[in-house]
Amino acid sequence: MPTSPNENGSPRVLAVARKLPVLSMLFRRLDPRQEEILSLLRRTSLFADLSESELIELLHLLHERTFVQGETIFSEGEPGLGLYVIFKGAVEIGKLDQGGRGRLAQLRSGDVFGEVSFLDGSGRSATATASVRTELIGFYRTELMDLLERKPVLASKILFSMARQMGTRMRAMLQMIQP
Repeated sequence: MPTSPNENGSPRVLAVARKLPVLSMLFRRLDPRQEEILSLLRRTSLFADLSESELIELLHLLHERTFVQGETIFSEGEPGLGLYVIFKGAVEIGKLDQGGRGRLAQLRSGDVFGEVSFLDGSGRSATATASVRTELIGFYRTELMDLLERKPVLASKILFSMARQMGTRMRAMLQMIQP
C-alpha cells in the first residue's frame, strides 16, 4: 500500500486505506446505532464466530423494523423470506391447534428465529408475534444468496452456524419426546 507523505511528512495510510473497499469499512466510523447492533451480533450464537470485518460486512445487509405489542411478525404458512434477530423486546412463537393457538416459545434479545423456512423456502411453520414493543434486525434470503456469490467464505460460515443451531434445537426436541 503506498504511503506518500503529506505536508508535514507523515504517511497518508488512512487516506489510502479509505479508498480500498474492505479497509474503508474497517476505518469508517460507525454510528452509535451500528455499534449497538454489532455488539448484539457478537453476543448472538449465530454470528459469534464471525470476525470483526465479517460482522461489519453483515451489518450492511441488515434491515431494521419495529413491531408494536401484539403485532404479527409473520404467520404460519407464509413464505419464509427473512431471518430475524431480536434487537430489543420479546417475540412469542405459536402454532394453531384444535383448541386455538398454542405457545411454543418465548424469545428475547439476541435470539434468532425464522431460519428453517429461510433456508428451505417453505412456508413458516409457526406464527411469530411481538410480545411487547420489539425491534428486529434481519436479512433476506436473496441477500444471503448474493453474499454466497460475493463472499462465499462469510456466507458459508453463516450457513454452517445456522445448521449447527438447528441441529442443537432438534436434539433438544428429541430429548423432550424420548421416554
